Amino acid sequence: DLMGISEHIDHVDQRPWFEGVCRENKKEAMDVSTKMKVMVGTESSMLNPKLCAVGKDIADKLDYVLVACNHYHLKVVENPKSATPQAYADHYLDMLMGAAELGYADTIAHPFYHTKLGKIFSHEDLLKITALYNRERLTQVLKKAAEVNMAFEINPHHADIALDFFIELVQEARRYGTKFTLGTDAHALESLGYPGSNGRTCLDILNHLTITDKDLKWEPKKRIPSEFGE
Repeated sequence: DLMGISEHIDHVDQRPWFEGVCRENKKEAMDVSTKMKVMVGTESSMLNPKLCAVGKDIADKLDYVLVACNHYHLKVVENPKSATPQAYADHYLDMLMGAAELGYADTIAHPFYHTKLGKIFSHEDLLKITALYNRERLTQVLKKAAEVNMAFEINPHHADIALDFFIELVQEARRYGTKFTLGTDAHALESLGYPGSNGRTCLDILNHLTITDKDLKWEPKKRIPSEFGE
């Protein structure tokens, strides 16, 4: 029924190129005969707690904006001064609050479990990061996200890796009206269908997380008419 094209932008210097790509994506989407609704958006990197690669002027022209706050593998993205689980836990909450304060982020892409740090941390250390998030600060982030209608993306099979944390997250988010979106983070066609792992289906994991339709954000923020077309 619905498809989103999330072209990546990872640096402010890419903005002119990115606008051209979005125009081409919108034109191609409008030229294709399909019953699906095709949305043209982005996955944009948060470069530091105050700066996102895509600015508000471009964001307002897109159908939706995903913001990735944990692209720590990119040289242009600020990392904490010390490479410890606690430092990354603290820094990531700074990045999330910064994304919420932008006012135009629809969803935080692949949050909380930082797969891109797999080269410097073991799986056990990545799980340790989820345990080290300051709960008071996390609550502040969830409240701010609810206030500005910013959701958190869940890929069920990624959440399954840190299931206990995500179960707790869903329960806590409900207390403040914070919503989630479901996304595959697909970079290839074979990833679009939420391919299974360990015999557990997407629905199995969502049921384990207790996710229901009421927990999901269904509409992006209202955008202004743009030269990208309608």
